[in-house]
This record gives sequence, structure tokens and C-alpha cells, in this order.
Amino acid sequence: MTESYFDWFEDLAPERKLERQVLLLALAHPWTGVESDRLRKILHRETTNPIAELVDVTWSLKRRGLLNIVPEPDDPDGGPCTYTLTPAGTELADEILEQARACGRHWRQRQPDLPRTGEIDNTEGKGERTVVWHFHNMVTDSGSLAFATWTRGEHFVRLWSPEAAFCDVLAWMPRRLMSSDSVQEIVGAWGPVGRRIRQYRIFPTPEA
Repeated sequence: MTESYFDWFEDLAPERKLERQVLLLALAHPWTGVESDRLRKILHRETTNPIAELVDVTWSLKRRGLLNIVPEPDDPDGGPCTYTLTPAGTELADEILEQARACGRHWRQRQPDLPRTGEIDNTEGKGERTVVWHFHNMVTDSGSLAFATWTRGEHFVRLWSPEAAFCDVLAWMPRRLMSSDSVQEIVGAWGPVGRRIRQYRIFPTPEA
């Protein structure tokens, strides 16, 4: 299945970007589905207007046969529910994830002379719990860096502004244990990775 507005990964309108995020996070919870409250926390949409936007998108995906909503309340703003992908939704989410990897390859091919990724270990011997990435193409005039974070055991990685405001999320089906190298292949969709930092502290905080 191909929907034309997913053709070029980084140029999506906000509504299409949110659709992509919902589809991928449902892909990351294939057996139990992703609960509405957890989806809101991951996407940092816990105030009235962002929740309304999320409800609109999930019901649009349902009407197009890409998402199941259980239980299905009479009122779309009703109680807690769980989102799972339909077969068509799974197919589209797989396509989107492959496009993310293709974007990473695009960045590397377009800027082949970039320095190698810098490796930093901030774990102080406690063990790696979170990996943080910085990007060559996401630097403000003041030198501040956007960053992405992945916590071990989770099946999604999030992008943050230099001020630590949530920007985006990419997720994958938990078919196998992911390493920081394999996650970096997905992270590369946001741009060429300049630095990878291993750390013990979890950012922002563990999800419920």
C-alpha cells in the first residue's frame, strides 16, 4: 500500500506526521496494542487541544481501514481505548519504517565527507541505559544541538529540540533485540549523526 503523502519522509504536514507517529507506535505494540494514555505520554499530548488532534487522527486512520480502536465508544472522546494496526496498517507502517532507513542512507550519500560519529561514554561504569544522538544538520545559531534518545528495552526513539521539547518519534516492531547500531540506522532519518552518547540516566523519565 502506498499513500502519496508519505513519499518524502521529512516534508510531511503536521497532521500527516502525527498519522505516521501513531501508525509506527501501534506497530511497536503488535500483540497488546498501544493504550490511549500511553500513546499520549509518548507523544507528549496530554493537554486538551493536542489530545483532540490525536483523537481526530486516530479516527481518520480507523475510517481508512488502517487502525482498530477497542473498545469503540459512541463518543470519539470517550474513555480509554487501545489501538492496533489492521493488516493494511501494518503494511503501510512497514513501508514508512523502510522510508526512514532510506532517508538515513540519503543523508550519508549526500554528505559522504562528514566526520565519523563521535562516541562518548557517560555511564561511569554503571551500565548503559539510554543512548543519545546529536546531528550535524540540527544546530542552532547559538550552537545548541537537537538530540534523539532511546532507552533500552523500548521500541521507539524520540527526537527533541535543543530546549528538550518533543519533536518526533520513530518506532519499530519488536521482532528482535535492537542494538544502538541498529537503532542508529533508524535515527539517521532525522539527519547525519554526529555524536552518540552512552549514558546511565534515562531521559526524560521512564514511561509508565
